[in-house]
Amino acid sequence: MAALAERLAPLGVTPARATAVVYIALHEGCDQITLGRALGVNRASTMKAVDELEALGVLERRPGRDRRTNALHLTPAGAALRHQVEAVTREHDIAAFAPLDPAERAQLGRLLAKLRLNDDAADQGDAAIAASKEG
Repeated sequence: MAALAERLAPLGVTPARATAVVYIALHEGCDQITLGRALGVNRASTMKAVDELEALGVLERRPGRDRRTNALHLTPAGAALRHQVEAVTREHDIAAFAPLDPAERAQLGRLLAKLRLNDDAADQGDAAIAASKEG
């Protein structure tokens, strides 16, 4: 992660902030709660990230689906930053995974996908347990 942070530093973002920019680009109009869940951080950390990105001029808050929420949208500068972040991340990934041959990279991808599916299933199980306690 340190190598990626070094590559992103000239863009003025951390890996976490870069992830937020890409997420917002892919989920234009999402609210801060959804962003926080996707990033796996609490509300205070999400608000801090959004405030920092807004100060950089890469995102703006617009009225959300109700008066209590904001819809997050990238500005033109944010869209440009997203493309820079993706290019830097691609370069980093190429360097980081260079020791693996194509078959090993494919195997790693399959294993990570398997872990992700298992994690998603665990999250759904946790949500079902929480819902049953509420009802």
